[in-house]
Amino acid sequence: MGKKTLIYVLFLTIFINIGFAMSEKKQSIEVKPSKNQNVEVKETVNIPGLIFKTDKQVYSKAEQVCFTLENQSQAEYILPSSAPYAIFNKEKPEVAIYSPVSAQVITPLKPKEVKKWCWDQKDIEGKEVSSGDYFVRLTIFDKSGKVNFLKADFTIKLK
Repeated sequence: MGKKTLIYVLFLTIFINIGFAMSEKKQSIEVKPSKNQNVEVKETVNIPGLIFKTDKQVYSKAEQVCFTLENQSQAEYILPSSAPYAIFNKEKPEVAIYSPVSAQVITPLKPKEVKKWCWDQKDIEGKEVSSGDYFVRLTIFDKSGKVNFLKADFTIKLK
């Protein structure tokens, strides 16, 4: 990886996380592109060889929601932190209901590598979320430094 690409990725990681840290006391994180951006932040892509999915489509209340990222390609990708994901309610997709506090360590995702995370169905204030349709969005960079967002849908239902 070139020095310029690494610096660019590090800058983006710091910039994104400063924005999260400076959100209101209620910790609602608004995801909106700045006036100078041409790409909407919530745009997601499918990248050949990368599989991002939840373990199940439907979860019971209070059950751990787990999701995995598998790199079946020959390319290496970069994760901007140890937990580069956010949870959104489909009814209000512009506001993340949860984004973990994590180590800001640039983490390579090597070919054939698998990463797994779990969420406890609590919002950023620690309150249990209601039943409904949700999605998890993961941030990942390719080797050129281009940011991509991967998405996996799931539902939380009462038993």
